[in-house]
Amino acid sequence: MSSLSATSRYTGFVLAVHLNSRGFGWVLFENAHTPVAWSLVRAGAANDARLLSRFKRVIDRYEPRVVVFEAFDQSVAHRSDRIQRLYRAMGEEAKKRGVETPIFDREVVQLAFAKFGASTRPEIAAVIAKHIPAFAHRLPRERKFGAGEDARQCLFDATAVAITYFTYRGELD
Repeated sequence: MSSLSATSRYTGFVLAVHLNSRGFGWVLFENAHTPVAWSLVRAGAANDARLLSRFKRVIDRYEPRVVVFEAFDQSVAHRSDRIQRLYRAMGEEAKKRGVETPIFDREVVQLAFAKFGASTRPEIAAVIAKHIPAFAHRLPRERKFGAGEDARQCLFDATAVAITYFTYRGELD
């Protein structure tokens, strides 16, 4: 199995964000193997302004050089209009600050994790939990049929897209 080891060069923070219907999860990386901060932000469907405000506070506090998103405006992404609007607003806010905002399709994320034998979101989350010890106890439980998604999945989805970014930049072995 491959390793998630990273090169040691520091070129500025990379922030990965993943939205869901209740809020968003974000993870800030110093390099491909070092998350330095993360959180779940919850606000609910009626409070998009609060979510955008919290995103701005994260950007202002950490001043990342990159904000990474998973694709959100394609038919295969299955994102509601509301979530698509929020992603666009976050991307515009980052661009106003001169921050790069790459977006990766879900298939690209899956390709980045294929070397670990992971393709589904739970499998990818398990790989992340194994290689980033700080996240091991946050691994969402197996989702039962008809059950809602565990809020912690956002952290793993954000982390997956960040690792994809580092992989495609050649910053992971």
